[in-house]
Amino acid sequence: MARSIDLDDFHDAVKLAISGSFPTVPSIEDYDADRKDLVVPAILIELVDMEADPESDPGTEQLPVVSKWVARIIMSFRTENVKREIRKLAGSLGVMVHQNRWGMPASPAQVTYIGPDAFDPELDKFEVWAVEWDQQIDLGQSVWTGEGITPERVMIGYAPEIGPGQEHAYDSMEEN
Repeated sequence: MARSIDLDDFHDAVKLAISGSFPTVPSIEDYDADRKDLVVPAILIELVDMEADPESDPGTEQLPVVSKWVARIIMSFRTENVKREIRKLAGSLGVMVHQNRWGMPASPAQVTYIGPDAFDPELDKFEVWAVEWDQQIDLGQSVWTGEGITPERVMIGYAPEIGPGQEHAYDSMEEN
């Protein structure tokens, strides 16, 4: 049975995992971060977009999408060895994101880019790099609710001896 994705839970899981992996980064935020008073170093997480992925139809009537994420790493240009330090942090974050599912019913994260990011022109006193990744998720509720009648006995038949009147040819699948 496929589980639905709650995007609030997904965001929280990503933030929690990154916070746990980078405890020395004081600001790990998403959309509500005040960029004027941002404590750096910081990692800002954003779901950029979701592209329909009909080839990954889970057969549950959910909408399969490829979610595209970015985590921007921000450091003050006054940080000692900032060019080296931001690259090290970006690489470490890329390794952490790679194949991560965040404890959610999603495909493993596929890192697509690690490199410089233009970010926000008002914040030109910062060095900014981005880690981008794609992740396939299924949106909406599954039609498979788990409700209904659970069979007590499963019988297996082999063609052509199948259907009504051929019950004698079936094998019973007994619980072990």
